[in-house]
Amino acid sequence: MNHTRHQRILDFLKQEFNPDDTIHLLAVSAAEQLHDECDLATTLKVRIALTLQEGASVNPYFDGTDLFVCMTETDIRFTKEDEWADGPPLREGSPNELALGWVSELASPIFVSPEAQEAALRGKATSADTDDCGSETRNPKE
Repeated sequence: MNHTRHQRILDFLKQEFNPDDTIHLLAVSAAEQLHDECDLATTLKVRIALTLQEGASVNPYFDGTDLFVCMTETDIRFTKEDEWADGPPLREGSPNELALGWVSELASPIFVSPEAQEAALRGKATSADTDDCGSETRNPKE
């Protein structure tokens, strides 16, 4: 996908999910599912991680889900709502440190907020300091 398509998807998501500036997009990825040559439409599976924005700060936990959009040269809209619109999100109340990795499981991200990048780096630094059970590891020379 090219930069213009990425930007159209992001603009659409911001318009639909954040009309009052209280939702913060952490990370977004998209993968083409179907391209219909007859009507020049492309259906994309979009994975979105978002959280609440509280003033200047971002909530430390995100919700995320997969959804579908249909794009043509002149239009973008949700599609297949029966598969994703009702019910709880796929990820609910997960630490922001996991948002980038989770979104990346679908495809390379088309958008990553600075907050998601920072949280992912913080998460890597923290996991380097713990063992597989989540216990702190100590440098034997200490």
